Amino acid sequence: MRKVVLISFVLMAACNKDAASSIATTTNGSTVTTAAPTKAAEKNVELAPLPLTVKMPSEEMALAMDMSMGEHKSVSVSYDAIGAGLNVSEPSQKSFAEVKKEYKGDTILFPFKRWVRESDTSAVEEFTNEGKSGYMGLSWREVGGKKYLCKSNGLSGLKTAEDAEKAIKTCETLAAK
Repeated sequence: MRKVVLISFVLMAACNKDAASSIATTTNGSTVTTAAPTKAAEKNVELAPLPLTVKMPSEEMALAMDMSMGEHKSVSVSYDAIGAGLNVSEPSQKSFAEVKKEYKGDTILFPFKRWVRESDTSAVEEFTNEGKSGYMGLSWREVGGKKYLCKSNGLSGLKTAEDAEKAIKTCETLAAK
């Protein structure tokens, strides 16, 4: 009976993702130590037709969809962990300053309110639509000598600036195929 209880406890501890780094149990003078699960593995998601990949948590569905229009290449990737997704595109603008100027001038789709955070290569925008605030993250990345705009997407943006920052953090993993 003690062996059954011990085995059950070890199995439950191994399945508990919130467990401490290790669990030690002593029964009848023998000690069983069970290590907690390690951080989730990542996988590379191909962003065809762009010659890029992005790293996503392995448990994410991470479906990439070609959103290209004519010569303008663009790919959207679903990302459940942030409740929206990412869009990666070859920008028509030559600099990130031009991209930010375009977003700042938007009065229709994502009416610009203010920059919550901005740097030379990333920004988080707050916009208002129908009286509600939303947030969008923008990241200017250079991979293999080409420039790409990686941004959070979603029809209503993200609920918090922190969510937008989390989304564009993933953009840092863009790499050439």
